[in-house]
Amino acid sequence: MHAKIKILTMSKKALILLLLCTCITLAHAQTFIPKAGLTITTLDADDFVKEMDNNVKSQTGFVIGVAYTIPVGTVGKGIFSVQPELSFIQKGFKVDATGDFSGSESEYYISTKQEYKINYLEIPVLAKYEFGSDLLRFAIHAGPSLAFGLDGSYKSKMHIMDDFEYDETTDTKGDIRFYDSDETNTTNFDHNIDFGLQGGAGITIAKRIAFDVRYGMSLTNLNHQEKSKNRVLQFTVGVPILFN
Repeated sequence: MHAKIKILTMSKKALILLLLCTCITLAHAQTFIPKAGLTITTLDADDFVKEMDNNVKSQTGFVIGVAYTIPVGTVGKGIFSVQPELSFIQKGFKVDATGDFSGSESEYYISTKQEYKINYLEIPVLAKYEFGSDLLRFAIHAGPSLAFGLDGSYKSKMHIMDDFEYDETTDTKGDIRFYDSDETNTTNFDHNIDFGLQGGAGITIAKRIAFDVRYGMSLTNLNHQEKSKNRVLQFTVGVPILFN
């Protein structure tokens, strides 16, 4: 008898908790947010071009996607939510490299300029805290993300000189592939899974337009045997669509 009473009491508590969560969700509308924007990305790498002095630079790209904000509860004067997203995002980097090499009969000076753009399908899941009025609402958010490399493109310019007036410049371009590829005019990266963390802030004006800025850092390398992690700064503009 006591066991049955205890089970019934626990069931009532669980039901009350479920009803409270449902009431909180209904009290605060869920929000669907189509969005698009700009990315500024680079690669955290020590020696991308082997045996040469590297200067890694940022690359611009774009992002387009959707977010869905699900309220969980109130914390102080703000609302705590979970926000899963799905985005098509372009990451990449540029690298200038120079080096001197000794040949059998002369010394060679080599310089190269390379540019990479990589397309990902990315799924962030963010914890979000919003506060403010309907006219001006602020938010902070952070959480993990998982991205899948789809494809990309690269281009490279190489300049070679030696002591005997040999001077040649070659231009190449092609596609980016993940893992080993026997295709011509391609460059390969070892890893197409990009797991990382994101964090940022946003502002929504009159519930009609949302501005977001965030920074993302990868925890996985493009190439397994060397440091090569994506770093992404993104700016987006979204249009919130509320569901009561």
